[in-house]
Amino acid sequence: MPTLHPDSKLIRFWQVLIVSITIYNAFIIPFRIAFKNRFDRIWIILDIIGDVILIIDIFIRFHIGYFEYGEYIQDQKNIAKRYRNRLFSRHLVASIPGDLIARIIAPNSLFIIALLRFPRLLRLPQFYRIFNRWETNININPTLIRMCKLVILIILITHWVACIWFMIGSWESNAENSWLISNSLQSANRRTQYINSLYWAITTLTTVGYGDITPTTEIEIIFTLVVMFLGISMYAYIIGNVSSLISNLDATKARYREKLGQIQTYMRENKIPSNLQQKIRDYYQYRWIENRDIRDYHILEELPYPLKMKLALQLHKEVIEKVPIFQGATRHFFEEIVMALKPEILPPNEYIIREGHWGHEMYFIKRGLVQAFSEKTGIIYRNMGAGTFFGEIALVYEQRRTASIITLTYCELFILEKDDFKKVLENYPDFAANVKKTAKERYENEHKE
Repeated sequence: MPTLHPDSKLIRFWQVLIVSITIYNAFIIPFRIAFKNRFDRIWIILDIIGDVILIIDIFIRFHIGYFEYGEYIQDQKNIAKRYRNRLFSRHLVASIPGDLIARIIAPNSLFIIALLRFPRLLRLPQFYRIFNRWETNININPTLIRMCKLVILIILITHWVACIWFMIGSWESNAENSWLISNSLQSANRRTQYINSLYWAITTLTTVGYGDITPTTEIEIIFTLVVMFLGISMYAYIIGNVSSLISNLDATKARYREKLGQIQTYMRENKIPSNLQQKIRDYYQYRWIENRDIRDYHILEELPYPLKMKLALQLHKEVIEKVPIFQGATRHFFEEIVMALKPEILPPNEYIIREGHWGHEMYFIKRGLVQAFSEKTGIIYRNMGAGTFFGEIALVYEQRRTASIITLTYCELFILEKDDFKKVLENYPDFAANVKKTAKERYENEHKE
């Protein structure tokens, strides 16, 4: 079996399966131990399916690569050694099918059968490791993962407290004042007993405590005190985590509001005309809505140069290859060109170039719509959208612009300046001659028209 990458789609799907089975066991096993519930066939089938998947997981884990000090380890001997030293024993114990054997030998010993499934809960730390890994996955919203983990933890703790509370009441059933007896629940069906146990757990953990279900024996009182302290701790934990989640969710918006507030203060102090103020506010609103508050290249600045170059080439290669004067260029040429591009965002009705002005750069449209027209005659030549370019002749020839180009919508552009282009071209003298030839042909064709 080949080594599997820990971030591959197959492993992500497998992790979802393991998390689902772990949550299932974390709910069902305590319930069966507490309520000694007889199993329907569907639950036995689900148990067997879950157990088989956990056994298969042991085999798969001998083939999942890992990262160590930034290096991807895929040697299966190292993988196997690492797994044996860390988690193999725990996972093996968690997969022993003792309950299946007990079900054959003593099918009516419901408590023993349920208790023998308790080692499955040794997989719970794996549940948290998977969630922690998901938090670092760039394709998944980490705030959403943390929220899900918090909700699951709260539900599990409440469920476990309810199960233990019922177990205590069952053990104390001989006492005349057990909570089950005092509330006439000792003979109720399992659903009613669980709902009442869960109700007590929620009201006690949240420190509401309506007093309709109360501890009556010494053990029940002690457990209630423990749960109340747990509830206080859990409340503080929840408040801290929710506050952190909300602040993370709102962090970008807070930065946007702070920046906009500073700009508005600056404009008021300098008595900027209201129509220009509105235009500037609209511009920042666009950047916020389109999630462009941090420009592409600023995001990439922390990347090492080779990775930055590969990513930039992936983003822009398709449109750059369409430029006639770049036809026949090598990959290295394109790599240097994309690293010379500068991003720019313009609002609607802004001139990008003006007819008659000297040209010193060309433009690539990433998003938005522009219009080329003549200011002298009023003739509209064409509209251009995402994936198009203009102004390339200015990179080679000193000439005035033959048309004006204005934005019709908000536009995200990438600019290639003449000086930067010349620096790149100096590294490719053979190709430079081809560029000048192609540019000359296009220049002559334009002037013939």
